[in-house]
Amino acid sequence: MPVALAWGLVDAQTLDLRFSNPALQRHLQLSGLPCLFKLQAFTQARQAIAQCIETGQEVSTALPGTTGCWHFSPVRGDAGIDAVQCYVLPSVPLNQPELAPGLGHANHFEAFLDHLPYQVWIATPHGELTWLNRALHAYAYGQVQHLNLNDGIWIDIVHPDDLAAVNTGFSRALITGKSTGYRLRIKQHDGDYHWFFASLSPVKNDAGQTLYWVGANLSIDGLRQSENRLRDQVTTLNHQLMLKQRALEQSETYLAQAQKMSMVNQLSAGVVHDIKNQLFITGLHAGLLEKHLADPEQREHVDVILDTIQKAGSLASNLTGFSSRKSMQLAAVDPRALLHDLEPLLRNAVGQDAGLQLHIAASVWPISVDKLYFENSLINLCINARDATEAHGQITLTMENVLLKRPSHVGEHVIVSVTDNGMGMNEEVLARVFDMFFTTKPEGKGAGLGLPMVKNFMDHVHGLIEVESTPGMGTTVSLYFPRAQSPLASPDPHERSAEGKQPAILLIEPDLDTRNAMAQRLYEQSYAVVTAYQPEVALRYISNGMKVDLIIASDQVPGLMSVAQMQEKLRLEGRCIPIIFTTSAAPTERPEASDCVALPKPLDMDQLARTVQELLDANRADPAESPLDQSPA
Repeated sequence: MPVALAWGLVDAQTLDLRFSNPALQRHLQLSGLPCLFKLQAFTQARQAIAQCIETGQEVSTALPGTTGCWHFSPVRGDAGIDAVQCYVLPSVPLNQPELAPGLGHANHFEAFLDHLPYQVWIATPHGELTWLNRALHAYAYGQVQHLNLNDGIWIDIVHPDDLAAVNTGFSRALITGKSTGYRLRIKQHDGDYHWFFASLSPVKNDAGQTLYWVGANLSIDGLRQSENRLRDQVTTLNHQLMLKQRALEQSETYLAQAQKMSMVNQLSAGVVHDIKNQLFITGLHAGLLEKHLADPEQREHVDVILDTIQKAGSLASNLTGFSSRKSMQLAAVDPRALLHDLEPLLRNAVGQDAGLQLHIAASVWPISVDKLYFENSLINLCINARDATEAHGQITLTMENVLLKRPSHVGEHVIVSVTDNGMGMNEEVLARVFDMFFTTKPEGKGAGLGLPMVKNFMDHVHGLIEVESTPGMGTTVSLYFPRAQSPLASPDPHERSAEGKQPAILLIEPDLDTRNAMAQRLYEQSYAVVTAYQPEVALRYISNGMKVDLIIASDQVPGLMSVAQMQEKLRLEGRCIPIIFTTSAAPTERPEASDCVALPKPLDMDQLARTVQELLDANRADPAESPLDQSPA
């Protein structure tokens, strides 16, 4: 059974052994030395301590007449090295077999790690776990016992929901060669899971090559409990805030309803005002119809009259934007087509004495609006412009694409602006243009509802309305409509799955460079990549709950199980996961299964990316037969 580490402190000036723990005292007694003695008596000790102080690095040596290897490391203070600590490890037997490359740390390092109270583990440069310290053995298995780590038995103690995060974190570390960390739940020997933070660091030689990886697990159960309590408190506060907001909105609704009841009489006057605008256009066409009633070619005017009458009958419903929360029927439309259909009405609305010019860009983005509200808003703006110019000015309607950078509206928008060269407005009037029933027109000419109704419409479509005016020079009213997303647009490649998650791809490739190259290319394509070095390890991952959408496997892999055997076992479990085989020899024929594809080595990374996307798309095309979302039995 291992004993405590023999350890002590050496005075950096006198080289006296100032302190020795019981284990070191026993070691010195067996060597015939006093518990506190001067290391100056040993030339090897003087040289090793001097080198340790000079370089600031640990130095090891053997002392004549003593057993074991003495290790000296500096203890730094504010003014430099204050002391030197030493510890003694048993000597390596001469007949010990040679260790595998990259594992020479075992006899010099593992004995020390075994006495730490923290969970520590060691892995090869390729990521295979080779050793667990006593603390991790005691936590996971209740005792120190011999384990065959080659088949990935450690996977069984990791929570199934954390397997993907563990594998992804480890895989990224192997690719980058840098330290990393991740959270996971590890099962204790009594069956309970606890949270840990695992840190993983490479140990490299002078040439920069990774000799092995050292990982340590730090318990964060207390931190997770604090996070959960804080999250619950935030959820409770958000719920209370939502209830208060609902109560406030309900109070505002009741107040608005009371105010609306007092404005019924005034609203009726506004309805009459806007209906007169529509009937004005109808009268113009009625006059033309009266003159040319006998001419069949003039039946177009009859259609215009009917369409205008329908709009006039629907105009009263616009007021529901003030008196209720009735939603508009928003749909993506081409604003150029709407304006083209509306042009005759707009020209008749401004009259023959005022000029109307249309400046429409050659290409305009689609917008999401209610067609009737859109048309009535433009009619309102043009009639206001006509009144401002006293029917003798110039009105310009412009439509084009713009990129907004307002604090409240950012991104692609379509601007529709109406400009007149009329009397304009001063700052006092401009500040009240959106107030209901505010108007500068003579009594009987307007009710002050035109711009408030347009403002209400723009709020519903999440747009922006701006009014610029200069007394004596005219006014410009600009409507900014957010660009509508085309219903035929292809989905974002970063959102491939129905649940908004990245598809998970499992790599089984023994060659580290090849595996890293494939993983890097797939990372660039926004896939979640996990890796395994043997089919049986991959099978254990999937059987323990890891979700995998596609497997990429080499035809030459180590281990007790072939990729074909792994695939057959998955099929027997009801998991028909598509597989891409990478083969060193050109395949004589394509795999018979539709969900299996063979690619020759060396791999064409572009072809690999296309094949991955084709298989994932084909699997999503028939979700009824897809087993990928099934949980393990």
